[in-house]
Amino acid sequence: MSALTMALAAAACSSASDQPAAKPSATVQPDPAKPSILLVHGAFADASSWSGVVEQLQRKGFRVTAAAVPLRGLDYDSAYIRGILDTMPGKTVLVGHSYGGAVITNAAVGSPKAAGLVYVAAFAPDKGESLGELDGRYGGPATKITVPQMFPAPAGGASLPELVITPDKYVEYFAPDVPPVQAAVLAAGQRPIAVTAFTEKTGDPAWRTLPSWYLVASDDRMIPPAGQREMAKRSNATVTEHAGSHAIAVSHPDVVADVIDKAAGAVG
Repeated sequence: MSALTMALAAAACSSASDQPAAKPSATVQPDPAKPSILLVHGAFADASSWSGVVEQLQRKGFRVTAAAVPLRGLDYDSAYIRGILDTMPGKTVLVGHSYGGAVITNAAVGSPKAAGLVYVAAFAPDKGESLGELDGRYGGPATKITVPQMFPAPAGGASLPELVITPDKYVEYFAPDVPPVQAAVLAAGQRPIAVTAFTEKTGDPAWRTLPSWYLVASDDRMIPPAGQREMAKRSNATVTEHAGSHAIAVSHPDVVADVIDKAAGAVG
């Protein structure tokens, strides 16, 4: 190595060492004065659909849990989410998207932890209603874009009928305002839902006794906006409306986080 090369290398090392070390990005510690947030995803999705919302809520100082819903049926899923709710620290705001709205409607009933409900482009059924009934009433496309598949139960049990959205319809109906590459990833990762989730009937709804908020996605092609407005009105929810698809938590996480933040502030 020539003297010039050695000098240049030494200068480069010296310059690099003079630079301050990169600091990790600061994290916001949860504020114990704020209620906890329990996020409940819907059908044809998983907990990762809340990622953008989780990030923003954590920046605001909230303790957040994004539950992995089994999607085994309304009764089963509601009991599962109730079990998670029972372990949450302090008062909790439950947030449901799509089918997750029906789950929190049942899971929060009578819970001393539940402080409020937030529906994000979600079903908010009344007593005795099923999701299949509501989908038909509001003209939803679920029966037109889903296909049944038989998934074997563990340990050689009987196969169970479940539903998935066909890949060619997923982007068009579920996530038309999400970048195509990202929407394709969502479609590939969608979790099938048991058919019984659409047939089991809701019990006494939690929105009769808990304050509720509703974010209407005005461009939703899965749950028509008119149906969302009707469910929001009868549940006496505080309504926010924003242009967005059924995947509004992915395409507009800031809007969703803002509605949750306001709900949490109201219940204190």
